[in-house]
Amino acid sequence: MTPALAQGILALDFPEDDAVRIAQLNVRANDGNLTDAEQAELEACINVGDLLAYWQSKARQAVQP
Repeated sequence: MTPALAQGILALDFPEDDAVRIAQLNVRANDGNLTDAEQAELEACINVGDLLAYWQSKARQAVQP
């Protein structure tokens, strides 16, 4: 992985609107009030977040001396 690619991956994050939506879904989940559609939406966001965390871990390893 090139340093430029690693830096680009490290800069990735959810857009603010999506981060707000995920926070809302988390609150509803903690309250036990998610619909099936919201549960699926939250699970998809969690999966994307997990994948992003994995890529960023690899990117950090690539840029360390």
